[in-house]
Amino acid sequence: MALGDAARSQAVPSHRVVLDAYAFIKGWLIATSLWVGVLLLLVAAGYGVPALRDGTDAGHVWGFLGMVILYGFGVSLVFAAPLAWVLAYLLRPVRNQCIHIGAFFAVPTFVFWLLGSVLGLGWQLWPLIPWATVGAAAAIARWAIRNDVLASNSAANPA
Repeated sequence: MALGDAARSQAVPSHRVVLDAYAFIKGWLIATSLWVGVLLLLVAAGYGVPALRDGTDAGHVWGFLGMVILYGFGVSLVFAAPLAWVLAYLLRPVRNQCIHIGAFFAVPTFVFWLLGSVLGLGWQLWPLIPWATVGAAAAIARWAIRNDVLASNSAANPA
């Protein structure tokens, strides 16, 4: 607690929007399930349908689908969950839920584009389209938990 904090907390009440553990986990599960579900559909359509149409063995598609589930939830746990926690923490003073939803679309889209570019996918703009699926899933999940947030108008509750 700094010297000016006591005077500031008495003069200006803090407005905070806080996600409890239930809302955070619910949002993460919604976002990850949406994103992995779309990836599963794309892999099934991209590999399974042509294999079935050609009459070839499509057994390898089950392995691809398993990898999508494993890596999708793994990447989401390692990268997306900490990003969502930091973003939710930074957005605590913002009461407008629409700004939260917009930020949960824009920030994951650009962070995952940056991460993909650094890992070798290139610095073109077209990868923003598939990475926007990450942002869309995060925004939909943030919208889904908009009623589960805890709003505080009190200066005595600094959490």
